[in-house]
Amino acid sequence: MLTRDVEVLGRFVTGSLAPLLPLLLTCTGALIMMFVIAPWFALATALLLPAMILAMRLAGRQLRPLGQLGIQAYADKYAMAEQSLSMLPVVKAFTRETEDSRSFGQQAHTLRDIQLRLARNVAAIAPVVRLVSAAAVLGLLWFANREVQLGQLRLEGLVSLLLYGLMLIQPISSLASLYGSAHTARGGAQRLLALFAQQPEPRGGAHEPDTIRGDIAFNNVRFSYPGRALILDEIDLNIRAGEAIAITGVNGSGKSTLAHLLMRFLEADSGQIRLDGHDVREFSLRALRGHIGLVSQNVLLFDGTVAENIAFGRPEATREQVISAALSAQADAFIRDLPDGYDSRIGDRGVQLSGGQQQRIALARALLKNPMILILDEATAMFDAEAEAAFVADCRAAAGRRSLILITHRRASLAVADRIVRLENGRLIELDASLARDINAQ
Repeated sequence: MLTRDVEVLGRFVTGSLAPLLPLLLTCTGALIMMFVIAPWFALATALLLPAMILAMRLAGRQLRPLGQLGIQAYADKYAMAEQSLSMLPVVKAFTRETEDSRSFGQQAHTLRDIQLRLARNVAAIAPVVRLVSAAAVLGLLWFANREVQLGQLRLEGLVSLLLYGLMLIQPISSLASLYGSAHTARGGAQRLLALFAQQPEPRGGAHEPDTIRGDIAFNNVRFSYPGRALILDEIDLNIRAGEAIAITGVNGSGKSTLAHLLMRFLEADSGQIRLDGHDVREFSLRALRGHIGLVSQNVLLFDGTVAENIAFGRPEATREQVISAALSAQADAFIRDLPDGYDSRIGDRGVQLSGGQQQRIALARALLKNPMILILDEATAMFDAEAEAAFVADCRAAAGRRSLILITHRRASLAVADRIVRLENGRLIELDASLARDINAQ
């Protein structure tokens, strides 16, 4: 929709604002010539301009809300189309094709009706203003005719005033059309201004170490999402460099939030998060996130080849490094079975791969990045038990001296953890490793 808003604004600037200067020069020149011939006539004409503006405002009083409604209806229509296409398997599974088609048709009809009302209002402005301005000029000419009869104005002067009056009518009606176009473009401009008003995420500090050890400390961290109750309450957690820690807890307990706070996708309400003894806010965002590899449960892939997706974080990686990462993620076997192997395109969001295959590609991408901190957020959720056991074993070996944070409930993943903690009611509870594995396996 940003493209659409820019297009609407661009058409207004180039198609409507560009001819504005010649129109203003024409109006100014005509008034000056009128003033030379009959100063009182030029002054009276100038005083009629507020009446023209009032006529424009009355004729176009619905333009502003209609322009905003039109822009929003256009956005809603395309959002609905994108949502239906992205959820196509779900739509088919629940036989919602007819209902989705009907909803899209209703949205399209709503947009059409708004655009028709807008077009009618814009089209009505110029004739109304032209009529008012012509009537005003004719009225002034009637008074000018009396001046001719009294001998205070020559006949050729009256003719000149008539011609200059006619010269004013066309620019004024064009200005009326510009007024209508301005309100049409205003909706798009307001959306763009709202976007530009959004605060960018902070750039962070100037600390940019080439390497880190991977010591992590959460000190009295509290966090809540806007309008919601506290989700993390006075969290204290220390993770030593090279340690593997598993974080468990019910859905919504804040496990993924901890990872997002560490990477500064979110900012803690209070407390401090330290990396190698430095507050994470002292790091530049690029440096901080460059040392952390994240594999989330919601896999995000782009429409490219398998190799390009794996090398996303390290585009300079060699083919051998890409294959090594795929081997560690238990992905090499199925990749080689694809029609073009590592050069196979996987479609938008990896649609040509199964869920488990997408997850393995995402894991390979994180391993190739070679970070000192690796966060696996339910990264093996779509693995079968055998593949998961093989992966976590390889992952632990590949992690080596790296800090490993496992957000999981799965027993095979818990088995590689040095420590296991559980989030309950916003607090962390340290569990005995063997007991925790039994609990979570049940």
